[in-house]
Amino acid sequence: MFLRIVDALAADIASGRLVRGQRLPTHRALASALDIDLTTVTRAYGEARRRGLLDARVGQGTFVSETTARAASDLPAPVNIDLSMNLPPQPVEANLDLRIAQGLATIRSEAGFSAYLGYTRPGGTTAEREAGAAWLAPRVPQAAADRIVIYPGSQAIIFNTLLALTSPGDVVVTEALTFPGIKAAAARLDVRLVGVAMDAEGARPEALDEACRKHKPKAVYLVPTQQNPTTATMSAIRRKAVADVISKRGCVLIEDDVYGPLEPQMAPIATLIPERTYYAASIAKCIAPALRVAYLLAPDAAAEQRMRAGMQATMQMPPSLMVALVTQWLRSGVAADIIRAIRNEAAARQQLAARFLKGVTYAARPASHHLWMPLPKHFDGTDLLSHLMRNGLAVVGEDAFAAGDAAPRGLRVSLGAARNRAELSQALQVLSNAVRTPVGATQIV
Repeated sequence: MFLRIVDALAADIASGRLVRGQRLPTHRALASALDIDLTTVTRAYGEARRRGLLDARVGQGTFVSETTARAASDLPAPVNIDLSMNLPPQPVEANLDLRIAQGLATIRSEAGFSAYLGYTRPGGTTAEREAGAAWLAPRVPQAAADRIVIYPGSQAIIFNTLLALTSPGDVVVTEALTFPGIKAAAARLDVRLVGVAMDAEGARPEALDEACRKHKPKAVYLVPTQQNPTTATMSAIRRKAVADVISKRGCVLIEDDVYGPLEPQMAPIATLIPERTYYAASIAKCIAPALRVAYLLAPDAAAEQRMRAGMQATMQMPPSLMVALVTQWLRSGVAADIIRAIRNEAAARQQLAARFLKGVTYAARPASHHLWMPLPKHFDGTDLLSHLMRNGLAVVGEDAFAAGDAAPRGLRVSLGAARNRAELSQALQVLSNAVRTPVGATQIV
């Protein structure tokens, strides 16, 4: 009986009948209203708190939680709040626990779990690729199921695309500050990354043109929307200029659009040069990274076959049950509901950052999970990171993202990694205090 109460609470939160911060009846009042034993309600409220659905406040009562994220149990001392990993938040409105359970129940009733426990076609079934193409079509109208390969995450796409396009010693051009995943893949494959100068919109076309002319790269890797780590987002004019450079120089583009669903109005560069673009999309930043489902749209049939063969040789296939779950969400509209909830929470956290960091120079987007804080010349980045760590806050400096020696200095702060807005407020206060006061001024020798 108590689990039925928990499931009802979860369903009401998912539907919006119960909203974050709403106070619930006392244990005794709910037991009386439902004509059940008080112990049953107590067990139900306890289980709902364990799942992250409810919060109990001493002397105030029980409230609908803000988030379903649990407290981290493995943070290294002295970290209290870790904003180093770029994660999507887990707002209670997304209600992933319930939606995962419901999605798996649907899969079980329709086909049974055993249908997903054997080997499947590398790159996904026709039906799964068709669902992926339908999801991508509003942003990439050229998306077609016969050119889609489903991978276990964007990192697998990056590695396998480099594996297909490059040989040891080749050059790949990227932004001066770039995603650590491309750095790790390039290092493993002995590929040299050349970073190009950036501005508020990302890679500068003239710098990209010069790098392509000089180095003749096998590929160009870019994150045009909410670039990691700077949040730089290319305008339509910039995307056209970049596409023109890539076409003129005969290059191939690897477009990482992992943040695209957070700004769906931004048309990918792939729409301009589909014949030259390996386009990667994922649910990692708009739903959850651990589900490990990402979609590669290959430029043509030959590239699709090559990428599918490479996937079979390196990882055989994507995780069938997870792909089935995401496919069910895409078809039913659940994915859109989750993404909307996460986008709204990201926007609320950016507004919170704007209040705490008023007067501090930083770059962000209205619904991005992170912000980028350039460091003034008088700040020593290493000292600042150490100072923040001593005060219990972990963020990431530019070294993790630098492609070359001319990368701008700064910090990436991942707002989505905080469990809730209260924890984020504590972290932002520590950050605000640190950047407003030179670190050396607080040291005592």
